[in-house]
Amino acid sequence: MKKLFKILFWMIAVNAVMKATAVALTKIIGENTDEKADEFALVALMDSRSYESVSSHLRSGRVIAAMGGVDIDLRQAVLDPEGARLSLRVLAGGARVLVCKSWRVEVDHRVIGGAAQIEIPDPETLPDGAPILHIDALTVGGGLVIANAESESHVVRS
Repeated sequence: MKKLFKILFWMIAVNAVMKATAVALTKIIGENTDEKADEFALVALMDSRSYESVSSHLRSGRVIAAMGGVDIDLRQAVLDPEGARLSLRVLAGGARVLVCKSWRVEVDHRVIGGAAQIEIPDPETLPDGAPILHIDALTVGGGLVIANAESESHVVRS
């Protein structure tokens, strides 16, 4: 019985530390989930979060998901004329990013012990001057889906 209480204590302690870490990360990166913002930031730690942008000049986004999932919908946003950047960090979780099929999406992704599914239009089929979204993604022990508006993909979970 004593061993059971020790295990329970440590499970609760680890959970409390993870929640405190989530609060700290949120303060460090300055979470901004205003759907009209030109720059957004989102943290999901042991949680699932959704974000839909309707920005008229989307410039950048930062997303961290650890032991949780994020669903990012950028289809209603208008990219800044200079283009936009999205930084994704996924650790033992999942992320789905929906983009417009008319955007030129450049993806630089690294996957360690996880999976990535990229379903974006061939850049050769897009007109010159198509808006550019650069996605820098790191997935460790999790899953990442980047798809256009017509895709029926779902969040990959580890």
